[in-house]
Amino acid sequence: MDNELEGMQVKHSPNGPLRMAERLLNGVCVIILTLMVMVTTLDVLGRYIFHAPIHGAYESNEFLLAILIFSALPHVTLHNQHLTVSLLDSVLSKRAKQFQRMIIALISGGGLAILSYYLWLHAMQLADYGDRSNALDIPIAPVAYLISVLTGLASLAALSQLFTRHRQP
Repeated sequence: MDNELEGMQVKHSPNGPLRMAERLLNGVCVIILTLMVMVTTLDVLGRYIFHAPIHGAYESNEFLLAILIFSALPHVTLHNQHLTVSLLDSVLSKRAKQFQRMIIALISGGGLAILSYYLWLHAMQLADYGDRSNALDIPIAPVAYLISVLTGLASLAALSQLFTRHRQP
């Protein structure tokens, strides 16, 4: 019995450098999610059982969540697994759907590229100002640079949709 919903299957790239990068980012996501669960669990236990919460737990989860989201973005974008609403698909011809897919890839890729650029500029400002987190006194710029790079990878993944054939179920 197959319990997976249509479109909810985990997709992977063929073997090669792209698959290795995908595995690396997926591994990062698993590690970060595990760390977030551990930090939250230990913080709650410490807070309610020992009356001693973990200093900076909330802040560390903020950093981890940001990295988690942007680490998953290239994979989700590459495999076109974003949440979508298909309002026009039933009335569009096959050729119109192809054109629609190209326009969406261009807009998504371009938008993500612009976002990546501005995130990089913001990271440079954070580095220049020496901004640090409040509780843990961690520099914010490295996380901002990482988010910018991961957004750039997602941009490339979106633009790669222009060169791949869309497989209909």
